[in-house]
Amino acid sequence: MKDATVQEIFSSLEKMTNYTFLYKLDLVDKCGKMDVNATDKDFNQLLEDLLRPLGLSFKIDDRVVVITVREDDGKKDMVIIKGIVKGENGQVFPGVTIVLKGTSVGVASDMEGKFVLSIPKQENIKLLFSFVGMKTKEVVWKGEKMLEVILEEESKQMDEVVVTGYNTINRRDMVGSYTSVKAADVIMPAYNSIDQMLQGQIAGMVVMNTSSRVGTTPKIKLRGTTTIFGNQSPLWVVDGIVQEDPLELETTDIMTQDLKDIIGSQISWLNPMDIETITVLKDASATAVYGSKASNGVIVITTKKGKAGRLTVNYTGNMTINTRPNYGMFNYMNSKERVQFSQDVYNAGAYYDKEPITQPYTYEGAMKMYLAGDLSYDEFMKRKTFLSTVNTDWFDLLTRSAVSHSHNVSLAGGTEAITYNVSLGYNNTLGQEIGNSNERMTGRVAVNIRLHENVRLNASLNATSSTTKAFGEEVNPMSYATTTSRSIPAYDEEGNPVYYQKRATYLYNRNVQSLSYNFINERDNSGSTNKNLHVSAALNFRWNILDWLSYEFTGGYTASNTNGETYNTERTFRVAWRYRGYDYGAAEPNSALFKAALLPFGGVLFTTDASQRAYNIQNKVLLSKSFNEEHRLNAMLAMELRSSAVANNANKVWGYMPDRGETLVRPTPPDELQPISNAVSGWGILDEIYGSGWKRTKNTDNYLSFFATVAYSLKNRYVFNFSMRNDESNRFGQDVNNRFDPTYSFGLSWRMMDEPWLEGMKKWLNAFNIRATYGIQGNAMTKLGPDLTLRQYGILSVYNQHYSKISSLPNPNLSWEKTKSWDWGVDMTLFNIFDVVVDYYRRNSNVIVTQDLPSEYGISTMKMNGGKITNEGVEFTVSFTPVKTKDWALSISLNSSKNWNETGKEEYEATKDELLAGSSDKILKKGYPVGGFWSYSFAGLSSEDGRPLFNYFDVPEAERNSGVDPTTYLVYSGTKEPNFTGGLNFSLRWKTLTLSSGFSLLLGCKKRLPSPYANIPNGSKIPDSDVNLSKDLTKRWKKPGDENYTKIPGLVTTLSSNVTLPNGSEEQWMRIWEQSDALVADASFLRCRQLSLSWRIGEDWCKRMGLKTLSLNATVSNLFVIASKRFNGFDPELGDSVHPKNYSVGINIGF
Repeated sequence: MKDATVQEIFSSLEKMTNYTFLYKLDLVDKCGKMDVNATDKDFNQLLEDLLRPLGLSFKIDDRVVVITVREDDGKKDMVIIKGIVKGENGQVFPGVTIVLKGTSVGVASDMEGKFVLSIPKQENIKLLFSFVGMKTKEVVWKGEKMLEVILEEESKQMDEVVVTGYNTINRRDMVGSYTSVKAADVIMPAYNSIDQMLQGQIAGMVVMNTSSRVGTTPKIKLRGTTTIFGNQSPLWVVDGIVQEDPLELETTDIMTQDLKDIIGSQISWLNPMDIETITVLKDASATAVYGSKASNGVIVITTKKGKAGRLTVNYTGNMTINTRPNYGMFNYMNSKERVQFSQDVYNAGAYYDKEPITQPYTYEGAMKMYLAGDLSYDEFMKRKTFLSTVNTDWFDLLTRSAVSHSHNVSLAGGTEAITYNVSLGYNNTLGQEIGNSNERMTGRVAVNIRLHENVRLNASLNATSSTTKAFGEEVNPMSYATTTSRSIPAYDEEGNPVYYQKRATYLYNRNVQSLSYNFINERDNSGSTNKNLHVSAALNFRWNILDWLSYEFTGGYTASNTNGETYNTERTFRVAWRYRGYDYGAAEPNSALFKAALLPFGGVLFTTDASQRAYNIQNKVLLSKSFNEEHRLNAMLAMELRSSAVANNANKVWGYMPDRGETLVRPTPPDELQPISNAVSGWGILDEIYGSGWKRTKNTDNYLSFFATVAYSLKNRYVFNFSMRNDESNRFGQDVNNRFDPTYSFGLSWRMMDEPWLEGMKKWLNAFNIRATYGIQGNAMTKLGPDLTLRQYGILSVYNQHYSKISSLPNPNLSWEKTKSWDWGVDMTLFNIFDVVVDYYRRNSNVIVTQDLPSEYGISTMKMNGGKITNEGVEFTVSFTPVKTKDWALSISLNSSKNWNETGKEEYEATKDELLAGSSDKILKKGYPVGGFWSYSFAGLSSEDGRPLFNYFDVPEAERNSGVDPTTYLVYSGTKEPNFTGGLNFSLRWKTLTLSSGFSLLLGCKKRLPSPYANIPNGSKIPDSDVNLSKDLTKRWKKPGDENYTKIPGLVTTLSSNVTLPNGSEEQWMRIWEQSDALVADASFLRCRQLSLSWRIGEDWCKRMGLKTLSLNATVSNLFVIASKRFNGFDPELGDSVHPKNYSVGINIGF
């Protein structure tokens, strides 16, 4: 029984047993309410445990239980404690648990927040008050007639300390730049990984989603790009344990592209419902203690812990349905427009790039049949009418409004000696594309034990199993739906699936020009699956040797296994054109076609099995001591040993038959292969085994680190902070000069408003803290080293000997990348309402870059130190609660940041194509950001024929040469990554209803739009019949005067359409236009990330249902995006896809 009076407990026991209870009402009326667990307990022991804390005793006489005052307590007076529990704004709290410390005796506050607790009189009575969302408070009762207890929100408790991963320090002693948020404030039901929920939440942190598919990982950057070849993501730390990078799929096989996208991130194994807080450490003072992997910032996650008190059980469930895309969102032709366009360009005299394939399922194919006499005029017109009106809805066939659901059960509780937190989670998320899904099960157990008054032991165990499913090679439902002509039917007039002819060739049969293709068949007979099993354990032992001196041991071990596979069965178009040369089932055994097939039976299967084993051991000595109340010293001296071993085995097999018991059928042996065209060479299909068919890799990263931090506070106003760390790593082999990487930082802060001479300003300026920090951060390249690197191969033909190739030349001076960071910050509170944080930072990075080498070295480039990247920026965060009463509360949080990224002198001469592409793997030009790109300068359209004109091309013939700097005739277009980020979050509460919303803003990025002529060869040829086209083509130049209204060139009607560039080369003018600034668009956007409404059911209703708490919520994510209309319906963040709008309903039940 829970929350029951003693009389109610006696009544229940009478019903469950044959005993009758006899007692005086005045003995039990003032005993309050309590919890009783009578499972598997002796009746006498149950009564003893129940009555002893109440000062009562019992005697059983002929099945009658007589309740009396305990003899040894008979002379003791009972103490009656009355009180009321409120919030800081005066709001009363019903359902607050009040427990006598060290016992399980307790009561709960009533609807008016009042409580009455009766206990035997004793000295030093301590009561514990706990409530969901509030800080647990310990109160000493001093005889008050009405004890008034004020509870603080957990967010304020969180603000008192800062969790840096290695230790927890007083907020007043924290000099570095950081931001902390509660996980409960960022949870989004539509997502199942915390990294996807952080967009717009932290100033200075850019979160860019890379795909709309479930199971993919966003790209996160803190304060700009500081490395070119190194990892650009921040370091993740969970409960003090550094999370290793996710397993990489080290293969170039084209089959594995989709598989690489669904591997996951460092923390995709972690259930967001298990997270308590997220702290983002930004500057060197906050991150230098993490050494060589922290130059990109640190994200510290603290998981939930058990709290002393009675057992609480919570269930959270969410159901989400997503919207599917439709053609009304985009700017593509319908079937009538597509057929009409083909007819128009044909009548205008345009030529086919390739002769259309004879078939009845395309307009061009049917017209060819008519011209060849295979169709009469009436039959052709009937066919044309059908193709013009079929208007196939590929989105309806390939996408879905899927229902996803998630469930989480947690148990927490304990005593002062031991607390626990146990959770189980299950997610089943379906993507908007049919065939894309993610299923995950998580389990976690965390136990905190007080072994002694000064000794605590914390242990946790996590286990996660996940399965993500996506698509096979070049199977992309969203892309197919947007780029495939709607005049191609999915089903014929009788309702049968249509297999139209798609261009294809086969090496051993030149007669093959096309093969049958059906996308749904391709999707259903291919795919990729990634299965991951992640198990991690952590142990933390803390011994408070003295009041001011502690020793702490932290250990962690992680085992992760990833099994991925991608396959194409024998029924797919891919297998037919690569290995067979004819459609599935189209050749008789022993026929010429059959004998020319490399793989007459079965498909292709690629598998990868990767395992990672990592451990982390930390030993820390911590000191925290105050002197004369004016001096406070905090220090930590520590060592860390970290190791990660990864083994990966990739394998590709042929003849795979999943529908016949996962068996393999042998391919055609080389001596039995009878080509219709070309000659057989080598081992036939088996040659691929010795190319990309098999690969095994093993990598081990070891780190030994020693680090220390010191924080000294004078008068609680002036704080000095210093940290230093030295890392040793095996990543630089035997070069002892560079195996150590010392990083350090120091900082100062001054709490000005604590100065007596500023007392008069406290009416409006309540707090004002100035911070300044400087430090050096390191970044170790895990794939580069100073030694000569040889890549070993197999047997070289002709010589019949083993051979190797030089992969990199020796560079004994190659060292860690270094980043020097400055940060100046101000924290202030205005009018006791506005909390404001402003930071200005500057980061100078010495990075490894690519340098050109003379040809006599045998290698054209090498990696070396010397590149310069500077990031400079401003961050601003303000949060305030202008309204906070019993019935109303309004909270608003706004953050923004601006980053200027600039590179130093380039060590590599960038080519025109690299500048146009904005290659981010090298410094392209001094003074421009990493990822910046250039374009041709569009000057308008010719009034004669609508051809595009360009600036800076009129160069005297004598000055045209290949050595011309491309930037003399290209113009800078911008950077592909945003340089301004912002976020807005607000919450409005009325009584038990709460409306909350979150917005994210990304500005300053540019993207090159797809060309409307992309599928029209050279802008002059009739496009292939199976591709769809943009409606923008209807706005192209058609006649003189149109150049005043459009930037889209007309169809190329001249035999020569080349333009000579200043470097002497020739380019087709339509290709130049496609890479001009005419197609560069602003990719900035404002996204409404989430809008939610929650309702917390009242205490009285919960009590009637036998519940402790009950809340309901409804959420919409990705409600809308405001962006440039030039993206024609696509999400500017993704470029070629859209985020689905998700509608979620959820319930949270507390027992």
